[in-house]
Amino acid sequence: MTQATAGKFRLPSFGFLFLVGVLGWWIPGAGHWIIGERKRAAIIFISLMFAFVLGIYIGSIAVIDAGTPWYWAQFLASPGVAYLAHLSGSVYHLDSFGKPREIGEIYTGITGMLNLLCVVNAVYLAHCINVKERNK
Repeated sequence: MTQATAGKFRLPSFGFLFLVGVLGWWIPGAGHWIIGERKRAAIIFISLMFAFVLGIYIGSIAVIDAGTPWYWAQFLASPGVAYLAHLSGSVYHLDSFGKPREIGEIYTGITGMLNLLCVVNAVYLAHCINVKERNK
């Protein structure tokens, strides 16, 4: 194998893939934005933020409670959810009950799980783009 062929089969930059994943988690759609998928990024951001804000609107900000199992699904939406949990629990001492709380937890939790799928998709697309560019 010659030197030129050996350089062709290097692994994609782990740092870039990590950056795509972290940005996609912090801001839904940012992972797709950084790899050039602008329309997809906008659709992801608008739809996930709409669902998350709708869940908070239905059940109040108190649906984000670090003491419930739904918190970990909500946390997948963004690390900012930890700050919202701090505000609703420690700062304002808010509480929510009944069906509105359940519906709000479901909306915000599903938003987090959908964001996880979007992060995985962004990292996969970034990997595919790197492989395609190397094979040219």
